[in-house]
Amino acid sequence: MNSEDRRHQILKYLQAADEPVSGSELAEHFSVTRQVIVKDMGILKASGQPILSTARGYLLQKDTDTRCRREITVCHQKDQIADELQRIVDLGGHILYTHVNHPIYGSVGEALRIKSKKDILQFLHTTEETGCMPLLELTNGVHTHTIAAEDEQTLDEICAELRRVGYLLEETDAEK
Repeated sequence: MNSEDRRHQILKYLQAADEPVSGSELAEHFSVTRQVIVKDMGILKASGQPILSTARGYLLQKDTDTRCRREITVCHQKDQIADELQRIVDLGGHILYTHVNHPIYGSVGEALRIKSKKDILQFLHTTEETGCMPLLELTNGVHTHTIAAEDEQTLDEICAELRRVGYLLEETDAEK
């Protein structure tokens, strides 16, 4: 299989996956080195493919059934993470991605895909179990989420609630 065919097959593999796929898994599946996969991902991203590199592997950004998206910048402390996420989910929102703009490392982020209380609990459990510091601790609580909902009204309600409790700093429409 030549490199162009392999990249096409990698895209198909990622489209079929519901969870992030590690570079090692892709390397084994396509009988190449992990370094070849890293290079392939760079080429695919440069060609405009919506591939996210996460701590758990590569993920193809898929359009979900939620049509409206908004990028919001919020600020709160670590002990308010559960409250913030629960407010978004309770109003019908999904937290797709989060990132911070670090003064040294630039934009650092992760795909979250949180849409339920169960997802929130899993996220919090993983954070505690691994001992990893949440991204917001890198920027004194300031971080950005891409959230999604069925309609603009729901996004407006989420933003109004986050503004009411003092978390929301800024909001902008996110590209689909």
